[in-house]
Amino acid sequence: MKNYTNIFLSSAVMVLFDQVLFSGANFLITIFLAKTLHPENFGLFSSIVIVTFLALSVSNAFIIQPFQVSYSKTEAKHQYLSFLLISQLVFLFLIILIIAVGCLVMNSIEDIYANVFFIILFITGYLFQDFYRKLLLGLEKIKLVICVDVLFILLVSIGFFYFQNAMNLKLSLGILGFANMLSTLPAIFFSVKEFQFPTYSNDWFKMHCKQGQWLISVAFLQWSASNLFVLLSGIYLGVQALGAFRLVQSIFGIINIMLQTVENYFIPKISKLWNQNSIQAKKYLLQLSFTGFLFFGLLLAFLFFNSKSIIVLFGGTQYENYHFVIKMMTILYVFIFLSYPIRIAVRVQVLNKIFFIGYALSFISSIITFHCLLQHFALKGAIIGLVINQIIMIGYWYFELNRKKLALWK
Repeated sequence: MKNYTNIFLSSAVMVLFDQVLFSGANFLITIFLAKTLHPENFGLFSSIVIVTFLALSVSNAFIIQPFQVSYSKTEAKHQYLSFLLISQLVFLFLIILIIAVGCLVMNSIEDIYANVFFIILFITGYLFQDFYRKLLLGLEKIKLVICVDVLFILLVSIGFFYFQNAMNLKLSLGILGFANMLSTLPAIFFSVKEFQFPTYSNDWFKMHCKQGQWLISVAFLQWSASNLFVLLSGIYLGVQALGAFRLVQSIFGIINIMLQTVENYFIPKISKLWNQNSIQAKKYLLQLSFTGFLFFGLLLAFLFFNSKSIIVLFGGTQYENYHFVIKMMTILYVFIFLSYPIRIAVRVQVLNKIFFIGYALSFISSIITFHCLLQHFALKGAIIGLVINQIIMIGYWYFELNRKKLALWK
């Protein structure tokens, strides 16, 4: 157990370094584009990003998430990795067809129709790089992940520096799309070197579909739930409140990406350990959660007590009165972090139906409560609603684990 812990934590340092690098770069890219692009173009860019996240959720549900819990059990590992690559390429082809048809249907929207090629380039590039990042994290190829991310940052920096005085929507999408594609070249060389024709494709396809049938539903629910209060706050409370909410979400998005990367990295490891000794796996998961809570607790405390300075720094003095949103978001993220050990326990045991029902209950809660919360409590109500959603999920997942005698604290 001590050897496992030492290996995991030493690798975790590299994963954390890479995530800080990657998250920081994406945050700076967002800030740069917000200040450089025309507001309408930045709004369109944000809409494209939201659509990309939906496609990413589908890709993760059918390809990456089943891989994270199945790779350690698979014997023909090289063939399985080749199957994953082929599956991702097929998915990207389908995405290209859907985007092309969608843009043709919306040809009345000039900006979308004129930039269809760059929209496709951006979305497919983003999905392809994300696929390799999560795949390589699961394979513990951390140095290769860092190489991909550093190359991406260099390419984007060169593109933005060269075109900074002529930046528009097309250039933004093009630079990011090409940078995502070109940065995956080291990972592609790795895949080509390790490629073996997958002879068990039918079995793996059925396995991914079986796991993905619940995960894809969760993906849609997660995407809808994460955008529902944001979109409705703009309708109920006005554009400025929506802008404040989105600004704070961007600040906390760095923490969210870090949590997701920890999940992507540790689920395959804990799944492997769980198959060997479930008791030791539970102890390791709780130990890891306690260590993580100390780190994230300090970070959240810093955000809570410096909320006014932080929101003015990133949004300007016009958002100063919305600093309470940062304080309330720190409370939300305490509940989000508390859900992670339970969430990972559900994932590694492939209890995908339970995973889905938890998010379904959360989404139903949002539909029932959003009108009352937004009407009476404004932005505070939106965050209260998100806290309620987390409490519902944590309670349900823990109840099911306890009922199946799989609870972490027993």
